[in-house]
Amino acid sequence: MIKKATLFTLIALIFFLGLNTAKSNAMMMSKAKMMKVEKIFMHNSLKFVPIFYRFHPGPHWILMHAKSFNLNSSQLKQEKMLTMGMMHSTIKGVMMLKKALKQYRMDAMQSNPSISKLISDVKAVGNAETYLGYEMIPFHIKGYRVLYPSQQSLYRRLAKMNWMKTMQMMHKQMMKKVQMMH
Repeated sequence: MIKKATLFTLIALIFFLGLNTAKSNAMMMSKAKMMKVEKIFMHNSLKFVPIFYRFHPGPHWILMHAKSFNLNSSQLKQEKMLTMGMMHSTIKGVMMLKKALKQYRMDAMQSNPSISKLISDVKAVGNAETYLGYEMIPFHIKGYRVLYPSQQSLYRRLAKMNWMKTMQMMHKQMMKKVQMMH
């Protein structure tokens, strides 16, 4: 479960910052690391991609399609603010999770640990994971709500096309793995 939340957060950052936005002043990862995180996330993420992201790509995705949506300056500003807010919220969540995990590890390594302290530590880890599981949802939904009805219709069509491309890519990757196994 710990890995799920951490990976959930990292992939969220990847989706929101985009794989090709190296000039972003946000956290930077090598492409190899991002691909590894994305691969693991696809299999350990509370099924975020097929369940939520499939229908509700976030404000960064909207910004990547700004020309198609013909966003006005107010909409651009709102989507950028949502993207940055989500990124900061996710970073906060990652820091909370790391702190909770560190405390749990330290307490669990004691020769005679306090049961109540370990239970408290596990609850703190769970709370941090839960936070990371829900913190981005409002940003995605609000990003959609910034759009006008005609843009929302286009959003749904583009999201469906995006999902189909994602599924095709995942199928190709799986087929390559199967071929490599033989």
